[in-house]
Amino acid sequence: MARAKTPAAAGGPRRFGPLAKVVTASLVIVMFVVAFELFLRIPGLVTGMPYYAYDVGTGPRIAPNQSARYIRGQWVRGRYRYNAQGWNHPEDYIVAKPSGTTRIAMVGDSQVAADQVDVTETMFIRAQRSMSAAGRPTEWYAFGVPGYGTAQELEIVRHHALKYSPDVVVLMFVANDPYDTSPYLVDIEPYYPRYVLDGQGDLLRLSQSTWSFPWWKREITQMALFRYFIAQKRIGAKLHHLRNAGAIPVFGGLPLRADVGTYKNLPIEGLAAMTLLERQQKTWQLIERLLREMRDECRKRGAKLAIVYRGWAAEIEAPIAPETVDAVAKEADPFCLGPRAREMGREQVAPIAARLEIPYLDLTSALRAAVANSGKSHHFPDDKHFSTVGHEAAGEALAKWVADLLPQPDAAKPGN
Repeated sequence: MARAKTPAAAGGPRRFGPLAKVVTASLVIVMFVVAFELFLRIPGLVTGMPYYAYDVGTGPRIAPNQSARYIRGQWVRGRYRYNAQGWNHPEDYIVAKPSGTTRIAMVGDSQVAADQVDVTETMFIRAQRSMSAAGRPTEWYAFGVPGYGTAQELEIVRHHALKYSPDVVVLMFVANDPYDTSPYLVDIEPYYPRYVLDGQGDLLRLSQSTWSFPWWKREITQMALFRYFIAQKRIGAKLHHLRNAGAIPVFGGLPLRADVGTYKNLPIEGLAAMTLLERQQKTWQLIERLLREMRDECRKRGAKLAIVYRGWAAEIEAPIAPETVDAVAKEADPFCLGPRAREMGREQVAPIAARLEIPYLDLTSALRAAVANSGKSHHFPDDKHFSTVGHEAAGEALAKWVADLLPQPDAAKPGN
């Protein structure tokens, strides 16, 4: 008896097995990913994501010779240019200072790195233009690294800024600097410069390990898909926020980090026995000692250290978004590292600067006036870094303040 023909033998449709279906689906996904990757590489569609290199003096920082658009969320549309020395600036830095030129070094974290706006519109370039237009040829060199605190900024001053012979070193202090600086509050990674205080209150530098970024991680972070979804759309941050909703106390947009925590990188003797207030007090003592060291380093190299405080964002925005201030007793947060962080500049940073005889400027008034006059925010709606309004106001305030710190040009002196 003849066998019945199968559908395939009879010319009917061929049925794929499970393996063939998996292979086909995988190929379709790969083709889609490749097509989307190529599409996103069209200029202007996806953010740049500068990669880091290890600096023996300061720890990881952005590597030299990188430029791209910087896009975050709905509003941030900047353009950065990390020069041959690895700092965001329109020009490369030259060690030899031109005769008759004033040079200012501005040091800080992401506020000074200023990737969020076009590099030609940053506060340091605006201050440079303003001072030069007023008859004093001036160069402002910026040394900003996202995530750095006072300890790492001390090493920037030592290893980088001072070799350019600045007349003034302007350190920008922001409200999260204590957390980026103090091992008494945060378990700082060992590949960054870290300091604690010894029994005599002097700086004790802890051992520092090297850092490297695996090649495969670098390749992934340079993919357009990663840059678009993770960096530009901040999908990872949004998921993290949803997972931790209500778990992290927040004040003024800043997380109240590390109460006791697990200090795997830094087993400070007696840390577990210290109260939160004792660790906060130790933090400000450490910062004051770091600033004194920075001041003395500048003096030895013929420069003047000055401190500029970024100001409290909600207070600055009050003309267009009235601030709600919760009444918190001073004794509940005496060191302004919790609910009273708004008072950090007035009660902590300014008194330290006065004790150390370091010139001090709080940008709050200048930025608040700019907000009132323009009716626009000084920072981006979905990013607390300065917008062009903030950079313009800060640049003008910095130019006037720094000019007053310097000797008068000969042409402006009486009798000339």
